[in-house]
Amino acid sequence: MNYLLNRTYYQNLLKMTEKQESPFFFYDLDHLQNHLKYMDELLDPDIKLWYACKANPMSAILKIFRNLNFGIDVASQGELDQVLRSGIKANEILSTGPAKSKSYLRDLLDHDVRIIVLESFQQASDLNEISKDIEKKPKTLLRVQLSWEDGQSVLGGNQITPFGLGPSDWERYPIKDLKNIDIIGLHVFQWGNILNIEKLEYTWNKTCHQLVEFVKKNELSLEVLDLGGGLGIPYEDGQKRIQFSDVSKILVNLKKRYQLKKVWMELGRYAVGECGYYFAKIVDRKLVRGQEILILNGGINHIARPALVNQFFPCHSFKSSNKKNKSFQIHGPLCTALDYLGTFELPGDIKQNDWLFFSKVGAYGFTEAMPFFLCHDLPSESIYYRGDFMSPRSPKKSNDWMV
Repeated sequence: MNYLLNRTYYQNLLKMTEKQESPFFFYDLDHLQNHLKYMDELLDPDIKLWYACKANPMSAILKIFRNLNFGIDVASQGELDQVLRSGIKANEILSTGPAKSKSYLRDLLDHDVRIIVLESFQQASDLNEISKDIEKKPKTLLRVQLSWEDGQSVLGGNQITPFGLGPSDWERYPIKDLKNIDIIGLHVFQWGNILNIEKLEYTWNKTCHQLVEFVKKNELSLEVLDLGGGLGIPYEDGQKRIQFSDVSKILVNLKKRYQLKKVWMELGRYAVGECGYYFAKIVDRKLVRGQEILILNGGINHIARPALVNQFFPCHSFKSSNKKNKSFQIHGPLCTALDYLGTFELPGDIKQNDWLFFSKVGAYGFTEAMPFFLCHDLPSESIYYRGDFMSPRSPKKSNDWMV
């Protein structure tokens, strides 16, 4: 059964599938807003949430976070430009990311961004030099890469990555000579998409213990401890969703246990993932060596996460049917077997020109993808907010961008 059938915007989605061929993204911003309000109501005054806009930098989404007083985490010049265009104030911007050139650091300060995560001593030295030249003193966090024994993660886990420096690595440098920047704390983030609340608590507890010791040993300030994000959402049947009430309790306990002044978190997937959907049309159905296969007009060129991390977005038929489900292997239109979107139970009477939709695509959808390969259409984007259905971006043909 199509579970979008009873949503207030169903008729608008139905019209879209009737009038256009190209795939499209859809975001339920009422759902997003209610979710963010729920989290905000549970927060301790000394805990601040930032939105990692790499999850989805669409301006309409950024404005929801802005209106609810969330900070925004940017990790590139392009994200900074997008956030500023969306009306985010400079004092609500946090700059992260391992690739900060001197010109980018200067641009951050020129736009009055005053909270910058330093991922290396080179970044710290460059920022110190720029700050002296323009007589501004930004607040900074040192990013620390800890040693783990618990496996890999999309953010590294126990791997050596470009994110930050190890505690002993930072100790090799004359941090105290950086007189033109204000080091107010530390940042650490090595685990992503965690679904187990016990693992989350264990990870953060171990992190806090090691970082507090690091601060004491090196006589640094710990006004702020940024634990990054890492909260997952359930993509598969049987997986349980982390309740933010439990997360809030853990953070409050950590703050008391380690006498932390302020705790920050950067949420991406957990904040916005469940408000988004991706629609694509079936162009072929065939039986290959006993396996039913559906070919869509969109795939990892628009939602690359299945190929990147072998994680599949839940898939559903947009039309209602009482037919018994069958197992279908789903592929996109690209000339590579990597364009595989998962195997799902779908109505047995599904056919060419029917639409499928993938849920929980609000995070790491179009902007994480590879849209230009094979010159297929770029998807449109539509939103629903306070009773209005809007399409701020139309689909684009290859002749709109090819030279």
